[in-house]
Amino acid sequence: MLGELPGEVVSLDTPAILTVRRVVDDYLARSLILWRDVRSQQGSGRRGAEAAAGDPRELTDDEAVRASSTGANGEVIAVSGEAGTGKTHLLNTLIHRLRHPPPGAAIPRKIIYLSAQASDFGTLYRASFITRFHPDELKDVALGYYADVVAERLRIDFPHLAEQAAALESRDPGLDPRTLARQAGLAARVPRQLQERLWQVTGNKQFGTAFALLADVQLALAVMDWLASGAPPDARLQEQGITGALASNAQMLDCMGALTSLYGRQGLHFALVIDDIEKLLGRPDPLLPDMTNTADTLKSFHKLLRTFVESGGLLVLGGLPEYLDQLPKDVKSRIRTRISPSPLDSGQIAEYVRLRQGGVLEPFEQSACDAIHRLTGGSPRQVVRLCYRSFQVTVPPARVDAPAVHTAARQENLGYVVSLDDILSNVSEILNGRGWPAETSYPLLPERERPDFWIPMPPGQDRAGCAIVVSAPLVQADEAESLIGRVRAIRSNSPKRRVVVVTGFLSEEIRPSLTQACGAPPIVYLADRFHDVLTARLDDLNREIIGHPAGPAASDGDIAMMHDSMERIRRQVTASHDHLLNLQSQVEQIRQQADRQLQAIRRDLTHPPAGPAGAAAEPEPPGRGLPDAVVRLFARALDSLAAIDDVDAYIGRSFDLSQDDAATTGAMLGYRLRRYEIFEAIGVSVVLRRLVASFEESVAGWLAGVRRPGPTAEDRARLDRLCEAFDASYDAVPLSALSQLGGLSDDAVPGLSGSVAQVAIVDSLDGLSGRVRRNVLSAAEGAGGGADPPPGAVPGPSPA
Repeated sequence: MLGELPGEVVSLDTPAILTVRRVVDDYLARSLILWRDVRSQQGSGRRGAEAAAGDPRELTDDEAVRASSTGANGEVIAVSGEAGTGKTHLLNTLIHRLRHPPPGAAIPRKIIYLSAQASDFGTLYRASFITRFHPDELKDVALGYYADVVAERLRIDFPHLAEQAAALESRDPGLDPRTLARQAGLAARVPRQLQERLWQVTGNKQFGTAFALLADVQLALAVMDWLASGAPPDARLQEQGITGALASNAQMLDCMGALTSLYGRQGLHFALVIDDIEKLLGRPDPLLPDMTNTADTLKSFHKLLRTFVESGGLLVLGGLPEYLDQLPKDVKSRIRTRISPSPLDSGQIAEYVRLRQGGVLEPFEQSACDAIHRLTGGSPRQVVRLCYRSFQVTVPPARVDAPAVHTAARQENLGYVVSLDDILSNVSEILNGRGWPAETSYPLLPERERPDFWIPMPPGQDRAGCAIVVSAPLVQADEAESLIGRVRAIRSNSPKRRVVVVTGFLSEEIRPSLTQACGAPPIVYLADRFHDVLTARLDDLNREIIGHPAGPAASDGDIAMMHDSMERIRRQVTASHDHLLNLQSQVEQIRQQADRQLQAIRRDLTHPPAGPAGAAAEPEPPGRGLPDAVVRLFARALDSLAAIDDVDAYIGRSFDLSQDDAATTGAMLGYRLRRYEIFEAIGVSVVLRRLVASFEESVAGWLAGVRRPGPTAEDRARLDRLCEAFDASYDAVPLSALSQLGGLSDDAVPGLSGSVAQVAIVDSLDGLSGRVRRNVLSAAEGAGGGADPPPGAVPGPSPA
């Protein structure tokens, strides 16, 4: 999981990294004020409880936050950055600091990382947030309040038991507050007073009642099911006053705040990290109104931020820079600290290479580091990948210099820069799927320049709209001159024309001048994000060129835009229908092929083919015959994907009746498997495992086919194609889904949460092909193929 940094992961102490550590250390150094201490300062606990019990009205948001405040010791942090700039690494460093604080600092009782794969807060709550809590864990926190209530009653009703009351308040592990309550005759009174106490703590009677009932073994799972499922509470909970289902985004945000209060007001640090927050906030769509975030939802989100600050929690919101602009002013004012990734300079790039290579820069030259900085602008992900690609295209004894870096940036089919045909095809699919009326090679007056795609905005004219031009990699300034001239011709005498340039690689030196000429920022093609980026860019330009959707007093232009939007919806529906028909045909072909295979299997079972005499030989493992260094690389990659084995063990444990907690584990598994993200994560892990095993088997076959005295140019080309095939497939896998496997883990399942380590997976698979290529070539060229190069000799990517 995020926050567990393997020892070999390289991290540079940039200003942003240092800021993250300082902010976390400052937060952990703050002492949280216990709720019982606040109550003792406010007056008699008996009078406060009676007032709460006698007031049937739910508190307003302001009253709830103010009444339950223990002091503004919390923190809300915004971490924003473009894709590839190091935002995720900043979040990873932040979580690592929370788990491994400086000596003397308290480790937070609860740390939750959520990747916002959903489009609304309610789905995020059900799919990822509430599943991170085990009933026993919440029961232990609730029992802390139970102990405070018992201690308070002992001091009032039994002054001679003050010593036991003090032991309860100090959380003596040998003293059970429920046992002491029974012995003192308080067992019938304490549950009601506990509910009243938690009503005040959470500012919400339903949540306060639910958390108090967690102390009842018979009702704990019913409470968890109500919190997680969104279904109405069962009859037992309704008898206790829990009447409604958690159905709206606002209600689930309020529950997140209530849980934050539950921990913070017991003096327990609670940290919640939400990445990709912009997906939850939504963006305006010119076709449909944004119904995701109603006024109630945004109001509850604002209340959540206030609750974190007032109850001593830590809330971290990570996302693209524009998400801050989407926040209302009152919400934005609650964010105390804003952090953005720091770009790397050429000296830090050289330091990174040295760290990856055991302290030496060779075969890299400083000129290569300078060139990488100029091309990438210091963006960490691009720096890491370009270092790796530059190393890969350089054949020893040649050195990695600036020309090698330029070659690596231009080269296609390395899984980093794709071909122009692939980009054109992808653009065409996106435009058709979104219903844009795009013309290909349309001659635009006055100079009759033909962009790859022309989208009139609105349709029926060519004076305003967006042209899309797909370009080869733009590495050096002179390579962009002809493209900029072409762009100026397209926009000649047409100020409402915009040009979006799509390219596989763009030097940061070229970006400003190209953006100015186009009237819109260029797009660097990244397979996993291109659809979203291009769609958002076209929607933004459509609003900019045409104007806003119609309001109460719609003009003719507004009505024309609405007509255009409806026409786009019609085209989208048509394209979707065609896609479904094509999919139906493919499914039918698969069914027919499966039927033929099934018939063949039946024939083989009826008349099995004759085999060789004797017992069947055990199949060889995929990587047999590979040198030890290569075997270690593949073994480490497969070990990082061991989460599926742990999921199997977890499911098996729920059916093991010899275990005392089989029933609890089975019930927890039930509501955690109700969400499709778990199956998506398991599917991604299975695909990655199969991909690595196939790559290992192919490399072993290649090495077995190499003849003395060593690999020929044709052999090298075949190996390169194997590595390119692995890179292309790996780059297409949505790794973000792996974070959902953490939803099956909890502290009660030893080892599972540690195995779901997305950082370890990325570190072992990023650059795997380059490390394998280097080691296997060295083995093939050495005498007898047995020479293993030193481990860690390739500066491949890492999560830095």
